[in-house]
Amino acid sequence: MDEHTPEEKDLHDLNEVMQAFGVSEWENLGLAGPPGSPPGDGKSLLVEIQGERYVLKERVEGLIEEDSNHRYDFRHFLQQAGIPIPSLWLTPQGEPVVEVDDDYFELEQEARGERFSTADPRSLEWVGAAGAMLARIHQASSGYPGPLHRWPSEAHAGGVVQGYLNLARSKAEESEIAAIAAALSNWCDQWEAVLPSAMVSIGSVRGLPEFHIHGDFHALNLRFGPQGVTAVLHWEASRWEKRIVELAYGLFYFSALEWRANSTITRPLVKRGLDPERPRFSHCHHQWPLRRYLFYSARYR
Repeated sequence: MDEHTPEEKDLHDLNEVMQAFGVSEWENLGLAGPPGSPPGDGKSLLVEIQGERYVLKERVEGLIEEDSNHRYDFRHFLQQAGIPIPSLWLTPQGEPVVEVDDDYFELEQEARGERFSTADPRSLEWVGAAGAMLARIHQASSGYPGPLHRWPSEAHAGGVVQGYLNLARSKAEESEIAAIAAALSNWCDQWEAVLPSAMVSIGSVRGLPEFHIHGDFHALNLRFGPQGVTAVLHWEASRWEKRIVELAYGLFYFSALEWRANSTITRPLVKRGLDPERPRFSHCHHQWPLRRYLFYSARYR
C-alpha cells in the first residue's frame, strides 16, 4: 500500500478502516469530490478495489436516536426497483458500515456521470430528467414494505422553516447596520404571519400522498448522462413525508437557484421567484418537470 499523506493519516488509519471492510488490497487515488461537494466530501477518499473505484467516507449522521438502518434498507429496496443508486461495499458480516474509533465509515461505489451545472446548455434537459427520476423514486417508494421512518415534528417542513426564521431574526438583532436589521426583521415578520396557516392548510388536506422521500433532492445530489439521471446520491435525509413537500423542494432547488458544479456558493437563479424556462414546457423534447412528474405519479394514485 502506498504511503499516505499526513492529512490523510489525521483522518484515521486507513488500513484499519479498509481491513474492517474486509479489504486487504486497495489503491489510494486521493481526495474525492471537487469544491461544492456536499458536506463530508472534504474527508472522502477515492480508492480502487479489484479494478472498481469506491469513495471511502465518514457517514453523515442523522438526528439523535435516529434509526440509521432505514437509509440502508430503503436505498437497497430502491436499487432493486431500478433506481440508479451506487452500491455500498459490505463487510464480511454483510454490514454496509464499519465503526472505527467511535466513527462510522461507508465505502460507496463511485457515481458515474456528470455533475449538474446551470450554465451547461443541457441544463433544461437535465431538469426534465430530474423530474422524471423523482417520479420514479416516489412510484417505487409507494410500495416500500419497511417500517415508517418519521422525523420529529420540529424537523418537519414547518419546523425547519421556523428554525431558519429564528436564525434570521437573531442575525437581525446582532446587525449593526440598521437597514439590514430592518429588512431581515420585516422578512421574518412576513413569513411568520403566513407560516402557521400554510402548514395548517397542508395538514388539513385529506388524501395527500405520503411515503418515504429522498429528503434532499437537489442538483448536486444527482449525476447525469445521455439517457438522463445516472446516479442519485445522499439518502441521509430520507423519511416519511408528504409527497408535496419534496415536490415543492425540488421545484425550488431546480428553478430558483443557480448551481455551479465547482463552486461552494449557491446563488439565486433570478432576482425573484422561479426561472420561467424551468417550470414550463420548453420547445422540442424538453418537458416541464412537474408535468412529467404528474404524468408518472398519476399511475399510482
